[in-house]
Amino acid sequence: MDINNFSRWTISRQAQYTWKHGNHLARKDGFRFYHDLYRLHNFFVEIVYNLELGQVDKIEGFNHNARLYEYVEDIDLQHLYL
Repeated sequence: MDINNFSRWTISRQAQYTWKHGNHLARKDGFRFYHDLYRLHNFFVEIVYNLELGQVDKIEGFNHNARLYEYVEDIDLQHLYL
């Protein structure tokens, strides 16, 4: 599995695969949304859940560490590098 194949899937398939195979790392809570961060194989996945509609709004895979900074207060990154 790589990020390019993952990105081609439907949002439903991405969500199911991430929930089954990913490692949940952190959650950012908001008023209308929450954002869950997962590590999936050799990349990261952010799932945005709409609390008002009760559904996943967006899923994005990424492999650049700069996106992790917004989560850095909530997770311990040490176990990612073992």
